[in-house]
Amino acid sequence: MAFKYSVKIGKNAAKSQAHDADVSYKDLGEVARAIKGRRVKDAFKALDDAVKLKHAIPFKRHAKGCGHRSELGGKKGRYPVKACKLVREVLKNAVANAVSQGLNEEKLAVKMARAYKQGEYPRHRRFWVSGATLGYGKRAIWSNYITSRLEIIVEEMEPRKPRPVKTRRRTHRRYHN
Repeated sequence: MAFKYSVKIGKNAAKSQAHDADVSYKDLGEVARAIKGRRVKDAFKALDDAVKLKHAIPFKRHAKGCGHRSELGGKKGRYPVKACKLVREVLKNAVANAVSQGLNEEKLAVKMARAYKQGEYPRHRRFWVSGATLGYGKRAIWSNYITSRLEIIVEEMEPRKPRPVKTRRRTHRRYHN
């Protein structure tokens, strides 16, 4: 089953998606937020650094119990390796789709990256956690299996023009007697 994209794209953009992924949708959402708006080469560098545990991904929404990282200036962050690997593969596929459409790979930037919770399947845990029993040999330990979906859109963008430096107008205060 193919899923529709949540936004419409123009002629100078390409898309890619992954569905039924066995990755935390919360981690995917934070990684998607971290690469959104970046150039593709910068996004790949950020993902590779997180996989190698060099630079953390900032966690803003799902950050309960999350440690503070010195490389983020004391802000909360984690190293979601599994999510970064999946995002890297989907981003690589989106770039390949863009190149096949004739877009310039050097000008590509991540226009949109989103993650969704896709399916939730009830199940008992496979390992022992506590002594609570439901009876008939069943344990009262639920751990639902949740799958996620990721979609990425890359777009060809022109390099940004540097902002003009604003000169501050000096005003002299005159003190009168």
